[in-house]
Amino acid sequence: MQAPTQTIPLDLTSVDRDDNVKLVSGDSLQQNIRFDLKEEGNHVLAVSVRYTEALSDDDEDDDGDSKGRIRTFKKLYQFIAAPCLSVRTKVSDFPLRDSKNERRSYALEAQLENMADGPITLEKVTCSPKLSFDVTSINWDVNRPGTEKMENPFLMPRDVTQTAFLMRRKPNSTVEVTKDGRVILGQLIIRWRTSMGDQGSLTTGWLSTRKRS
Repeated sequence: MQAPTQTIPLDLTSVDRDDNVKLVSGDSLQQNIRFDLKEEGNHVLAVSVRYTEALSDDDEDDDGDSKGRIRTFKKLYQFIAAPCLSVRTKVSDFPLRDSKNERRSYALEAQLENMADGPITLEKVTCSPKLSFDVTSINWDVNRPGTEKMENPFLMPRDVTQTAFLMRRKPNSTVEVTKDGRVILGQLIIRWRTSMGDQGSLTTGWLSTRKRS
């Protein structure tokens, strides 16, 4: 697989693990490859096949191997990988609640838009915080006493849903700050499944607060 920034060898998987398969006229062989798309842009899948062409049943040795001509061919499959999910984030900070410990809370919001051609179901959206923060999800996966469990969001193409997390600084903790004064909070990890059962995932970069004036 030729990706935009690297070339990756792929392994074939099949029910029959024997590399040497004999096919008579009309037979077919199916094998699968698995590749996680992690880059946007142009991809080229190169498939090479090497086989021996048996001219007749007489063209076999005592071991049953063909003595025919060896042939090879190569096919290229080109496609463009586009993002399945668009993520727009917003961070809102709250006033200090404990001036002694300098604890500050933040609301991390994310707007998720289905950019695919078909529907998807969000399976899980989690926030992986920096060590100096505690995080609380306020999404559909939260168990609320006395209420029914909410279904996972089902998004048709161009549908949008909102997710949010409450992040609170741990007492006496030291936060990581960028050069321009932004507090680094954490990353969002988003997992979904298409209508055909294919799984997808996305991890954002490190999300931070707004630049302080």
